[in-house]
Amino acid sequence: MIKNPRSTFRQGLAPATNLTLVQHNSLGSWGVFLSLFSSLTEGHSHVDIVLLQDPPSSKGFVPSFHGFKSFVPPIAGPRVACYVTQKFLQGCAVLPLFPPETDDLMALDVFTLKGCFGLKFPRFRIGNSYARPLPPAPHSVSPESSLLDLEYPSLVAGDFNIHNAASDPSRLLSSKEAKESAPYLNPATDLGYTLLNTPGVYTRFPSAGTQRPSAIDLVFANPHIFSAFHFGDSSSLPSTGSDQTPILISLCPPSPHNDKPRPRWQEVDWPNLTDKLKAWQVPPPLMLPPPNNSTNGSPQPSPRLWQK
Repeated sequence: MIKNPRSTFRQGLAPATNLTLVQHNSLGSWGVFLSLFSSLTEGHSHVDIVLLQDPPSSKGFVPSFHGFKSFVPPIAGPRVACYVTQKFLQGCAVLPLFPPETDDLMALDVFTLKGCFGLKFPRFRIGNSYARPLPPAPHSVSPESSLLDLEYPSLVAGDFNIHNAASDPSRLLSSKEAKESAPYLNPATDLGYTLLNTPGVYTRFPSAGTQRPSAIDLVFANPHIFSAFHFGDSSSLPSTGSDQTPILISLCPPSPHNDKPRPRWQEVDWPNLTDKLKAWQVPPPLMLPPPNNSTNGSPQPSPRLWQK
């Protein structure tokens, strides 16, 4: 049983008013781990939760870092880990979840006293996914495991190892890539999840010159938490030595004046406008005289778009 905190400090605090997360694939490297956490404590002390994929481990233990408590699946070589600041744990209850169908996915259920992000939900979930290519199944984390239909706020971030047009519109997807990403993107849309990645912003820069950058680190938000999403940034944190960039994710109460202006279609006089559109005709193209290619009998070179 989870008891309600009794201290005056906890009773007066709404711990999830603002939340900053970092998501990163550390490639199983202790150097990457130390580089990431050193940068967080030096310049980003406001970070509350760190979601790691492929954390370094030894004999089933992941490294510790001052000021953070780690949560990992109870296996010998964990491939996902969540680090939560001690300060954040003082103001709320955090319950780690480990789905039985895969060891590459975990979640944190956070229980707050006064609701989260200005909303009335006393609970929200943060998912951490490392969907590794795993034959014969396409990936080690299925869409059914990572994207759930929940009645409370949920955000899922991680290395999904899929390519899709929504996060990488300039990429020409192969049939194999489209087939692997559709089972994630289609159910996400059906359940109301929104992909928060900025289109065209890469999250992986492979060291091999034969591979192009890609966007395989994805962040999904369900309808209950989408309005609290403030920004996602993959460029402000310094490089850690990994081929993937650490990503900052910020959640905060939605602003009542943050809505973008939208057309008021219901106020349009459609009958009158339709008649005008039917009567409108495209004017004929303007007829120009043929160009004079000679001056004083000397031929002139044709114009060029680019010149050295």
